[in-house]
Amino acid sequence: MVLAVLGIMAGMVAPATARFLDRLSFRRQTAALVAGTRYARLMAVGKGRPVEMHFDRQAQLLYFSGAVEEKKEIDLPEGMLFELRPETLVFYPDGLATPGRLVSRSGHRSQEFLIDPLTGIPVRQ
Repeated sequence: MVLAVLGIMAGMVAPATARFLDRLSFRRQTAALVAGTRYARLMAVGKGRPVEMHFDRQAQLLYFSGAVEEKKEIDLPEGMLFELRPETLVFYPDGLATPGRLVSRSGHRSQEFLIDPLTGIPVRQ
C-alpha cells in the first residue's frame, strides 16, 4: 500500500520538477545574456572607450570588441532562441548605448529587454 502511494506521488511530482528545472534553466541563461550587456557597458565606462557587443547564434558566443577583446560562451539549452536586435550593440564611455532589444525564447516562455539608449541599461519588458 505504501509503495503504491509513493509511486502515485512520484508520478505527480516528476512533471512539476521537470517544468521547474526548465524554467530555472531559461531564467539562468536569460540572466547570463543580460549580464553580458551590463559587462559591455561597465567596460566602456571604465576603460573610456566604446565597446561593441555581438551575438553569434551558431557558435553561441557573445563577442566584445573595442575597449576589450573578449568572447563569452553562452550555453543555450536545445530549443532556446536568443535574438539581439540590432545584431551589434555599442556601449559608449558616457553611459549611452545604441538602442536595442534582447529577446530570449524557449517553448512558450519569452523574455524581452530593451536597452535604454540614455543609460545603456537593459530594462525588462
